[in-house]
Amino acid sequence: MNTVLDIFNPKVTKSGNTITVTYCHDLYSGHCIYEEHILQGKTKKFRQRVQIMTHCQMDDVIEYLYKIKEIGGPSDFQRINLLIRNHSFDQLQLITQV
Repeated sequence: MNTVLDIFNPKVTKSGNTITVTYCHDLYSGHCIYEEHILQGKTKKFRQRVQIMTHCQMDDVIEYLYKIKEIGGPSDFQRINLLIRNHSFDQLQLITQV
């Protein structure tokens, strides 16, 4: 599904257990950082790979969205917060499924 965040050409990089999703468009940029961990159950020995967002710096991206009128004001921040979280997580899922 295409979203307004796709214009930022998201790039995913992995270094050790840290995965960074970087957004860049003209002078505007931002990033979300995830840590990847392997969890194993105690009774059932299934191993599961999980990613946890540890940092998100998207000020420039939000400023650009405000500039192009995707955001009308503070009432839209909840929606944009959810959009950023879901979009960055979807981007990292693309690389971790390979």
